[in-house]
Amino acid sequence: MTRVLLVDDEPELLEAWSFALEYVGYDVERARDGRQALAAIERQPPDLLITDLMMPGMNGEDLCRALRSDPRWAEIPILLHTSAYIGANDGAALWNAVLRKPARIEDFLATVAKLTQG
Repeated sequence: MTRVLLVDDEPELLEAWSFALEYVGYDVERARDGRQALAAIERQPPDLLITDLMMPGMNGEDLCRALRSDPRWAEIPILLHTSAYIGANDGAALWNAVLRKPARIEDFLATVAKLTQG
């Protein structure tokens, strides 16, 4: 089963996206910030990381930088799911795809499927 780590500080969003992902067959782990996400990745690396950008503690950009700088995790695909403005060159090397909040469920699931197919 494909394992997804979903990282966001909004509990309602974590619940909704977790439900949608689990409904279509993904194994989902949740984290509320970058630090919790790194701890989860240490325990068991996911097949896909989905993260928000703006979070307290360790934000999404710092989380992505930590993954990309560690050879054990550098190849994990990252979907940035954020309402923050992202310029064309802002962090482009840090993530594989960007979806603006609020993303349509169809777009969200299609992007997840694309990133987890290898």
